[in-house]
Amino acid sequence: MTTCKGCGRDLDADELVRHERERFVIVHCPDCKRTLGRYDRHGERPKTDRDRQ
Repeated sequence: MTTCKGCGRDLDADELVRHERERFVIVHCPDCKRTLGRYDRHGERPKTDRDRQ
């Protein structure tokens, strides 16, 4: 669980919104859209990834 520093909402991993930009995965809050992290994806797409569009 993580807490958004923008709106203060407690979020589980399955609630986070993920977007792929080239080789990066950008994770943000579904409510206030604040970026919570950016990760370099190495290799193939993980089977546990749940993208929301």
